[in-house]
Amino acid sequence: MTLQAAGELMDRLNVANLSQPVVAVRRPRSPSAVVPDFLHRGTDGYVPLSRKVGEEWQELGSVPAAQLRGLFTDEVMAAAMESDSYFGLHSMYASGRYKGRHQLAGLLPPLRNVQSVRWLTCCGVDLDSYNVGLDVHGAMAAVMRLVDSGALPPPSLFTMSRGLWVIWRLHDRERPGEPLRSYPDSVVSRWTKLQKAFSAVCSSIGSDSSVCHAATVTRIPGSVNTKSGRRVAYMLPADIHGQPFSYALDELESFMRPHLKPVVDVVALPAPKAPANPQLSKRGKQGWRKRWHHMNARLSKLRDMRGGWKVGHRNVALFYASMTLKALMADEKEVRRVLAQHLEGMAQPAGDRLTLEHALRTYRSCAKPHTGGPNHQTVADALDVTVEESAILSADKRHLFPPALRFRMEELPTMPKLSRKEATERRREAVREICDRLTAAGVQPTGPDVEAHLLAQGIPAARKSVLADMVNVGCPSARVHRSKPEGDGQTRLF
Repeated sequence: MTLQAAGELMDRLNVANLSQPVVAVRRPRSPSAVVPDFLHRGTDGYVPLSRKVGEEWQELGSVPAAQLRGLFTDEVMAAAMESDSYFGLHSMYASGRYKGRHQLAGLLPPLRNVQSVRWLTCCGVDLDSYNVGLDVHGAMAAVMRLVDSGALPPPSLFTMSRGLWVIWRLHDRERPGEPLRSYPDSVVSRWTKLQKAFSAVCSSIGSDSSVCHAATVTRIPGSVNTKSGRRVAYMLPADIHGQPFSYALDELESFMRPHLKPVVDVVALPAPKAPANPQLSKRGKQGWRKRWHHMNARLSKLRDMRGGWKVGHRNVALFYASMTLKALMADEKEVRRVLAQHLEGMAQPAGDRLTLEHALRTYRSCAKPHTGGPNHQTVADALDVTVEESAILSADKRHLFPPALRFRMEELPTMPKLSRKEATERRREAVREICDRLTAAGVQPTGPDVEAHLLAQGIPAARKSVLADMVNVGCPSARVHRSKPEGDGQTRLF
């Protein structure tokens, strides 16, 4: 970069009073909500929070965007998010979210999937610059060279950790103080095209194409990245008037138009036909069709999250896509469209390119599945689904999709389930031993005492069951327990 170009760049990034540059790296000493609040701007959405403990990914919960500023003033919350903690770049909303469970007190239940995105706050690329031999400062310089050449607009935000996040903040053209609403679906399609364009421009400096979906997360500034041992820093560039860079969606589209690629719209597969035999269960017919519809949607979502199928998964992805199309009895036009969709963005090494003819050949050689097809774990292992991808592909508790086995921690063996009769006999034997032990110590057993000893042994039981067991083993409670009055107004003694 020449001195003249560097001077022009500083003029764009500094305020009118050039003696006070705004390009300053901030490295908070504890988790900070400045960057999340800068992006979400107090909307009515919910920001998902996550963390990584060892190799385990934990979805902690969500917080209203309007409450982000005071989030880390709570010492318990700040301590919980001290290291390897993440926040969602885009806010979510879904009805019935209160039915789930959270893992941290003060948070709402977790909610993070592509279907629940309400506000799109930004476009961004995750630069794993260490994979291409660049440190954080080298990656930032490479981004600014792209800005200087006109390939990228000036970024609104940098977050620096082991790699570099480059973010362009979005606002609504009619309401500049708000992020962009994700409704209608065409807005998300336009945003996805922009994400892929940014990733393509930055591909030579280590852009990660797997963050092109709207449910992605990034590290919380001020938290510790255990891989580098340093706290996450951030920088907020500003224009010559001291205002942060912010863009409407059509402004970014105009700027990135040379790099935008047409995206094939998802075409709905034909609705299930009525069974020829009226005795067939209509519900069962829809059941297996729905399973394959879910498989078709998951394959498309996984492809979009990865920015296209990579080498090693290309043929497997085409095989499962072909099997899905066979099961749904799609016509030739639908087959060509869906397979062309899976070929888009696919990694194509020189001398080993897969074309639509290759995909059609795979489809023709694939037999129609006559049973339920492969289970989800088989597909996850074949496509090497990570834990984070699994969380996004699992739309709800009824349709879970597991990660590949190599990403799953060793699980404890499943304990054998006891019948009700065996469980009662074991509990009574434990009650007998407890009563004998208390009697030998000169203590008359009571219902609460025995119940407490059972709980200490890991055998939970209701008070009524404990009292009945004590009577059964010949050691009734020394205390009189009165139940609620029954219809005749009398009380029952145990």
